[in-house]
Amino acid sequence: MNRSKKLVKYGVKWIWQIVALLLVVCTFFPEFVQLAYTKLLFKWGAMGLRIITGWIPFSIGEYLYLFLLILLIYNTISSLYKLKYQFKSAIFTTNTWYTVSKNASVIFVIFELIWGLNYHQITPSKDFNLQVPKSYTERQMDSMSLSLISQLNKTRSIISDSQLKSVKGHSLIKQSLRHYGAISEQYSFLSYSYPNVKWAQLPRLGDYIGYLAFYHPITGEAILRADLPILTLPFTISHEIAHQLGYASETEANFIAYVVALNSKDPLFEYAMQLQLFTYSQEAQLFMIAKSGNFKKWEAVVKRNKALLSPKVLSDRKTIRAFFLARQNQRLPGSEKLYDQFLIWNKQANGINSYNDVLLWALAYQKKSA
Repeated sequence: MNRSKKLVKYGVKWIWQIVALLLVVCTFFPEFVQLAYTKLLFKWGAMGLRIITGWIPFSIGEYLYLFLLILLIYNTISSLYKLKYQFKSAIFTTNTWYTVSKNASVIFVIFELIWGLNYHQITPSKDFNLQVPKSYTERQMDSMSLSLISQLNKTRSIISDSQLKSVKGHSLIKQSLRHYGAISEQYSFLSYSYPNVKWAQLPRLGDYIGYLAFYHPITGEAILRADLPILTLPFTISHEIAHQLGYASETEANFIAYVVALNSKDPLFEYAMQLQLFTYSQEAQLFMIAKSGNFKKWEAVVKRNKALLSPKVLSDRKTIRAFFLARQNQRLPGSEKLYDQFLIWNKQANGINSYNDVLLWALAYQKKSA
């Protein structure tokens, strides 16, 4: 009896560490994670959060993150201060290690249960019946870039300047919801209900941290910067809604946004997607050329692409580029590196560059649709 009581006592004491260990074990079973977590626990939990916070007319996620950031900084400084004296007085005891492991386990468990396990589900390639290649060639990227240039010129020619000037962010959110409704008729797993997409209240915080939009797993909100260039919004909105559906990987969220735009029959959404993919494909091709040391070819490709793009497409790209260039030096030191490491920790081996991996999925989708 005493032995049983001791086991229960130790079990209660180490409960957070035990749960953390069990969650780590779950990550080795992606099919189980998708079935039990993404398509059940997360699906209904996220939907409940969207219902609870959706009626609030402003985003509360930003303020919550700001509060947590301040709290984290305070606790880190406080903990380091205490550890300094513990080391000095040689009382860095077993109890101290227990406290550290417990606090780390609490953070890990909460993160995994509200969002993190989504990184460990099986990829949507099975749902879409795709054979996604492991890599692409420079020739494939060249071919994709040329194809996208043709598409960009054609799509932009049917979008008037007055139409672009009159487009409002709120109307793009409504359009995105309609497009998700349409695509869900073909792919039921993309069904999206109880929408909760809001505008950021603290854009300057976005400048410092470096985000354009994000999904807040605690509130269920998809939060977008209202000052984004209008032609980046359609793709970004669809990307964040994909996160709300449980697609945690940036590659997969980009792919869902790509599929939504491709099937939307909406010139504005198609054009925004084409702009994004062309940026990715051209960067990928130029990176491979630069890596080979053939800088004459690098210059030739840049000049060729610029000559082939219509003046209006070039102007749109210039506007988007100017927005990002104006803010690239405002980020807090290390914020980009920290985010890069966060993505690597969560099974996205290419870190920030994982956004570009949508090109692999696009190749697979195009091959299937051919």
